[in-house]
Amino acid sequence: MRFTKQPTDIKEQLEILSKRGMDVGDLVTAKQWLETVGYYRLSAYWLPFELPPEGELVRSKTFRPNTTLQAVTDLYVFDRRLRVLVLEAIERVEVHVRSRWTYHMSHAHGTHAHLDHRQFSSGLNHAEQLVRLARSVDKSEETFIKYFKNKYTEPHSPPLWQATELMTLGELSKWFQATKDNSVKSGVGRDLGLPTIEIVESVLQVLSYIRNICAHHGRLWNRETVKRLPKIKRFKTDLVFTKDTKNKEVCDNRLYNVLAVLLHLIDRQATDSSFRKRLRALIEERSEDERRSMGFPDDWQTRPIWSVQEAHG
Repeated sequence: MRFTKQPTDIKEQLEILSKRGMDVGDLVTAKQWLETVGYYRLSAYWLPFELPPEGELVRSKTFRPNTTLQAVTDLYVFDRRLRVLVLEAIERVEVHVRSRWTYHMSHAHGTHAHLDHRQFSSGLNHAEQLVRLARSVDKSEETFIKYFKNKYTEPHSPPLWQATELMTLGELSKWFQATKDNSVKSGVGRDLGLPTIEIVESVLQVLSYIRNICAHHGRLWNRETVKRLPKIKRFKTDLVFTKDTKNKEVCDNRLYNVLAVLLHLIDRQATDSSFRKRLRALIEERSEDERRSMGFPDDWQTRPIWSVQEAHG
């Protein structure tokens, strides 16, 4: 089938929304939202306001009674604020993982352990990753990289603790997963408070996926992750479980579980933080239906990870 849709102007877009049953409110404000955010991006946030489709239709394209553009933009703003908080938390976890993997790896295998292909499984494609790292070094304007290049001629790569500063979370996750020395990986797991190597690897993959959504300003609040978090028994009282197609108990793949795990990971860090308080306050602003769409259980506020006091205010 050939794509034949033509672009619509702001006036036409407002007319479409009105015909479908949305109260767009003040036209000047509505026009500004469509100009600054865009019809297509906002459409992801008015989907929950549409009536269920009938028959074989994918969407009804008809809004529930009393749906307003203001309610849609309010949800959009909430999602934006949520992304900022989640990105903050993932950044802290990423820095922690980088610090501990670098520490354990360099002490076990030397300052330039990343250059030794014998330390990594074939799944990494070691040569390709070194090329990517070399490009990052060449393009870097970081003072510590400039200092290394000006002072040293060999090896060609900076030491591991500098090299990892140039890796994305996704790249770091790949290096970690390919590390052959399980004592290094287990050490990182202990530092993070995660019980097994497999769980560390799985958590990093999910967090990398969520980070990419946040970094690219994607819809986050009611997202279902492609990869599920693993069952982490020590976090069982805080997580929400569901059944898969084989009737096996698995972690629910909505955002709630990601937030609960992030709180546990942050609690392992001895730094002042009001993150839990700020996150909880933001979540409490939303309706019960919206929280359920995020995977929140009805008793979430009384679960241990949400009710503990911040260690340092």
